[in-house]
Amino acid sequence: MIRRTTGWIAAWLALLVFFSPIPHTIALHSAFLLIGMVALLLGFRHARPRLAPWLKPAAWWLAALTAWIVFHSAAVAPVPIVAFEAVRADWLMPLLIGTVGAWAAVQLPRGQALQAVIAALAAHMFWLLEWQFTRWLGGGAWPFQLTPFGGYDYQGTLNSFLLALLVADRLAWALARYSPLALGQRSAWALLLLSLLADLVLRSRNSTAITVSLILAASAALLNARSRHRRVIVIAIGLVALVGAGSLEFDSRWQNFRASAALGWSQPTYWTTIGSATCRAAPSGAAVDESAYFRAAWLRQAVDFIGEHPLGIGFGHDSFGRAIDMKYGRAGLGSSHNGWLDFALATGLPGLLLLLSAAGVAVRSGWQRFRERQDGEALVLAFFVGGYTLRCLLDGHLSGWRLALFAFVVGVLIGSMREKPEDS
Repeated sequence: MIRRTTGWIAAWLALLVFFSPIPHTIALHSAFLLIGMVALLLGFRHARPRLAPWLKPAAWWLAALTAWIVFHSAAVAPVPIVAFEAVRADWLMPLLIGTVGAWAAVQLPRGQALQAVIAALAAHMFWLLEWQFTRWLGGGAWPFQLTPFGGYDYQGTLNSFLLALLVADRLAWALARYSPLALGQRSAWALLLLSLLADLVLRSRNSTAITVSLILAASAALLNARSRHRRVIVIAIGLVALVGAGSLEFDSRWQNFRASAALGWSQPTYWTTIGSATCRAAPSGAAVDESAYFRAAWLRQAVDFIGEHPLGIGFGHDSFGRAIDMKYGRAGLGSSHNGWLDFALATGLPGLLLLLSAAGVAVRSGWQRFRERQDGEALVLAFFVGGYTLRCLLDGHLSGWRLALFAFVVGVLIGSMREKPEDS
């Protein structure tokens, strides 16, 4: 009976993660989540999630951040009712979803919940590669960036989630001969290769930056631990070189990146009068990379606006769009493509400080826990939180399905941790 119960919970976890990012499935996802919550409440065993003592400092920072967001929405936001609606949708709901993930994971044997998450994320990467492969057979050229749904950056977020989990798992194995994801050696390395291949065919510069950062962090950890696994370090550095070279070779946008970004920073209002950066050549005479130009221009606009409104203008993922509308009377924009700046625009510099403190304390505590107790799940949590926080510096990902899925996986990680005898 217990095996049957744990089987449906694992399947539910995998399906929920799989459907979370797929567009036009909000109603299905909500119904699926509700059914699982009711089933867990009616049929759960006596096990319940417990926050590990080493995670409590990060939890206090998160509680302080939540309190600040609520206070800010009531006392600082120009329209409190709008801010509170955004708080409900883009903050309280992810916290609830994370709690559900922890509650479900604690009902399963160690490693099974994380395996369900890995299976769902890997299924998306298999789907992506199969999608491109079938079109390559019919078209003659490999269709880089083509995806079964969403954009390449959309899929890149899923792959970054998968890669963070796998890199941390392989690092735990290299340093402690322990796989926190409970994966076999062949399957773990094969899944890591799958994720790296997905990164190459997506050609998402921001995703590649996260891939390189995660592998470099793992390499630094190996060196810091004075690991004897020199072969693993050489392989890791080789992977960084391969991914970086592949991005430079297959993504022509890098050629004009520097000039386009410089133009965006020096002339951040050009887009308000012309509407498209492609109408103007960079100083070198080359065509402007529109993505690099807009990111730099909006970065400058966000920084300037934060200087003018250091306490923010109200919680919401569209804070940058509201700021531009206030300043230029141009509606319709959303994110600045920098989640940190979006958050500062929304909740002020105190909100951003609390957010980064909560994430930083979680990463540091996870790494220290692994060094002291060889706790692989703590290492996975550190890499997963660190990778997502860094990705939010490059994209406006602190809202929507991305934040909800992040919170859910963090909840699964917390629920997958088991109290060790020395912690009792």
